[in-house]
Amino acid sequence: MNYSDYQTIVKEDIFQTIETMGCQPILFIGSGLSRRYCNIPNWMELLQYLSENCQHNNKGINYYRQICSSLDEIGSILAKIYAEWAWESGKDRFPQEFFTDDYPYSIYIKYSISQFLMKLCREFNIETSPFNEEIKKLREIRPHAVITTNYDSMLETIFPQYTPIIGQKIIRANFVSYGEIYKIHGCCTNPKSIIFTHEDYENFISNKKYLSAKLLTYFAEHPLLFIGYSITDRNIAGILSDIDEILSQGDDVIPNIYFLEWKSVIN
Repeated sequence: MNYSDYQTIVKEDIFQTIETMGCQPILFIGSGLSRRYCNIPNWMELLQYLSENCQHNNKGINYYRQICSSLDEIGSILAKIYAEWAWESGKDRFPQEFFTDDYPYSIYIKYSISQFLMKLCREFNIETSPFNEEIKKLREIRPHAVITTNYDSMLETIFPQYTPIIGQKIIRANFVSYGEIYKIHGCCTNPKSIIFTHEDYENFISNKKYLSAKLLTYFAEHPLLFIGYSITDRNIAGILSDIDEILSQGDDVIPNIYFLEWKSVIN
């Protein structure tokens, strides 16, 4: 089948699913979309930036890649380096309230992440964006809700009438409500909420069953569209595994889930 025929079949399938379920879809937005519209770095590029931004006792990102088995382990190492920097020569770079036991050691690197991402998001202008028409089409979906693991605030600009629900507050959220952005890994507007270090991810995984329980009923009742994620992303793999365990019947394909995947055009 050629690509045009494939598009027609998928469009008809999506239309049928929306008509059958009788509700607007939920969008699951990943880092690929923020990278496309706002030049937000991916995980590895963010770690590179953080490493270069702090010269205090820093051996360089390639060293940490060599000794660590995962990117969140590198995040933990850099978080400790940032904490040392903050308490020594970098004290004037961070808010004074951070220097109490009310905050974890990782607050300094999370604050730096927040400042960096907010700067990039302030430069994001839909009207002047080369993707202006594409963004307008995205808005026209009028999703019931948007869910993201991104830290940046780009989605609040695209959907200005939607309310962001950040981190643990999602567990107490009313999922019947229309027009919310669920930021399950935290947000740059609240540095403390960001899930970044290995310890953060371990805590998130141990508490994920509560979040999954809240989301699964939601997923069963709405079409789902994943945008900007790789199918190999461990966050998505875990979520899809939970969905499959609850919603699938034997080896059947779950009919209400769609992936929008970007591929470069080769002439």
